[in-house]
Amino acid sequence: MERENLAPIISASAALAGVLISQAVTFLRSSLDKKHDRNKLLRQKYEEMMFHFTASLQYTKNLDSCTTKAEVLALSQAVDARKALSLCLLYFPDLVDASNAYVQGQVMYFVSLVTAYKDHIPFNAGSQALVHDPQHQAVSDDLNRKKIYYENLIVSKAKYYTKA
Repeated sequence: MERENLAPIISASAALAGVLISQAVTFLRSSLDKKHDRNKLLRQKYEEMMFHFTASLQYTKNLDSCTTKAEVLALSQAVDARKALSLCLLYFPDLVDASNAYVQGQVMYFVSLVTAYKDHIPFNAGSQALVHDPQHQAVSDDLNRKKIYYENLIVSKAKYYTKA
């Protein structure tokens, strides 16, 4: 090659290499930013799911303390547990089965209380269920097992979902 053509080729190659390196760095940085943003979102949603789970622990206590059928029926939905399940469905597939089992356990607990409750007896729903439904203790124990399993799974998966 001629010497006078070599200088423009080297200059153009250097400019092209600079552009390519700049684009590669920009792409890498964008990729890392997206990963960081995703980890941040997962952490926020994980915290939100944990808050809903914690709030759902009050559900059975609220049901047990009801003194009228209307109060029991007003609590037919375990709202916080369902919110936690919704977040698991959207963001945390590893927790869906445990969360769903926990929600179903709360549903069965509600059904046990409703079927055992008698309005004319002056005791709260929890006391009545223990007396009038021989299966209530088994339902309560099953719900407790599901709660403990779900809680342990939340703790064990926290490292994975809260990296941000």
